[in-house]
Amino acid sequence: MAKIDAALDLCVQLGKILSETEEYQNMKQAEANLLHDEEARQLVEGLQKLQMDIQKKKLAGIPLSDVDKNNMKEAEARALENPVVKASFEAHEKFQAIMTLVSTKIREGIRGAEQVPLDDEEESEE
Repeated sequence: MAKIDAALDLCVQLGKILSETEEYQNMKQAEANLLHDEEARQLVEGLQKLQMDIQKKKLAGIPLSDVDKNNMKEAEARALENPVVKASFEAHEKFQAIMTLVSTKIREGIRGAEQVPLDDEEESEE
């Protein structure tokens, strides 16, 4: 159990470091700006409602109509025309890219730990 505790402690440390990045700080500021802008908030809430409705249809096995698809595209376009919404979206994308990179590096570490060094392989073959 000690190994998992050490890994979890490293995760907490990683989280603290990530919270200090420019990308995270920009995302948090963009979220705050969004919350304090009534028009932007309403645009995002409307978009989220449409997304939930579409997700419900998909889960129920109901095919999306052209009207559904068009409504979604229009709602997304309207939302992104708002500079506060656009800034929030872009900040989230940049931070998500960092999180994807972190995940990739963790997988690299896992794969690296799984590989057996060549010297060990050669010894076992003899």
